[in-house]
Amino acid sequence: MSQLIVSEIAGKEGAPVYFPSGIRMGNTGAGGINDIGIPGQPGFGVGIAPALPDGMTALPGYTDVLSDNYGNYQYSDGSIMVWVPAFYYKYGTGANGLAINACDIKNIDAYTTVTAANAAGYALHRAFYDGGQIKQGFFVDKYLCSNNSGVASSLRNGAPISSSASNSPVADLDGVSSNINASFITAASLRGTGFFCQSIFIFKAMALLSYAHGQAATSPTYCAWYDAAGITNFPKGCNNNALGDVNDNSLSFTSSGYDNAALTGSANFLAKTTHNGQVCGVADLNGCMWDVCPGLTMDDGDESVGHFYVLKTSVAMADVTAGTSLATDLWGATGYAALYDDLGVMDTFTSTALNFTDRTVDVGSVSKTFSEATSGTLWQMTGAGIPVESTGTNVFGNDRINDYSTSQMLPSAGGSWSHSTPAGVWALGLSSSRASLNPSHGFRAALYL
Repeated sequence: MSQLIVSEIAGKEGAPVYFPSGIRMGNTGAGGINDIGIPGQPGFGVGIAPALPDGMTALPGYTDVLSDNYGNYQYSDGSIMVWVPAFYYKYGTGANGLAINACDIKNIDAYTTVTAANAAGYALHRAFYDGGQIKQGFFVDKYLCSNNSGVASSLRNGAPISSSASNSPVADLDGVSSNINASFITAASLRGTGFFCQSIFIFKAMALLSYAHGQAATSPTYCAWYDAAGITNFPKGCNNNALGDVNDNSLSFTSSGYDNAALTGSANFLAKTTHNGQVCGVADLNGCMWDVCPGLTMDDGDESVGHFYVLKTSVAMADVTAGTSLATDLWGATGYAALYDDLGVMDTFTSTALNFTDRTVDVGSVSKTFSEATSGTLWQMTGAGIPVESTGTNVFGNDRINDYSTSQMLPSAGGSWSHSTPAGVWALGLSSSRASLNPSHGFRAALYL
């Protein structure tokens, strides 16, 4: 693996972020190395990776913010991946310099330390903490994984892998034996060294970027899903159970051959389905398939005794495993103790809109939807896309959280081809477990430098 260019140890957040002589990181507008860009402008939400791991190559145009391949890379198995640079965000309360529910995004080099950023009200997104380090960004699959001769690869126009024997089963991959959601953890890791099933934090980092981009955009030029009326100002997708989008009848998708599921990245207007409204972005985060995303779990389906857990920032995603007995396993008493912060008994967890009583919650509120916290539990919850208040609003797509209590829970995000209006980048499912098998559950791989 290539040497890290930006590093900062979690727990030593007062230390500066160093850059090698001659390397400019961000603060130049989109197009600088590891620059998240400017919301509403070309190239926002993706960037130029500061280094490449073994087996990764840059696609032609990867440094050009106007290119369809800006910030896009290809791994040796053929997988197309997108580099998302680390960023700070500030969530508006109406009393912290931003209007209620406004979101400001800054480059990783906007502050010399996380402590300095926090003092200004900015948080480093939870997606950039891994293995006790602060990461300079992540590679994430542009497309949902499909079966590429036994390997789970991110390829356009592939049939998305599921955890059901009836729909491109995960157990058909080399090294995978069971058609259950937990097998996605194993399947992602088998692509190569350092790969892992994308976390809930990575998925929701892209959701937050899409939210900020939509707020800043003034036309569809660099945000294809832009809606001037603000009613459907969010990424679109295959979600109307008829190979189209419930909010945009100009969109159509190619059938995967199963029910009304679509092939990966098959939209006739791909940019309308990406997190940044440009072809260079990550596709199909709204609908198509539920993205299974570890990072939260529960140990018991009874909310009066079961505990709610969030993954520690000290855990390296590439090291976690799919079982129930080891210290590296995402489930089981040993894994819960080793990998997670215990947030307590579910029915006493009152910090957010969740109450785990087998109901649904529509995301969005005219009052503050997400917490502005820069650390602690509420910061972790914002990183996982969990609101503090929620009554449902158009700006968040009226996306829905399935607020359930589930033994050995494994989250999923985005919704499926039949999920209709509740699908979207803020949709979150807490009702499936590691052992669930579902033809509408799929996954992506990710990779830190």
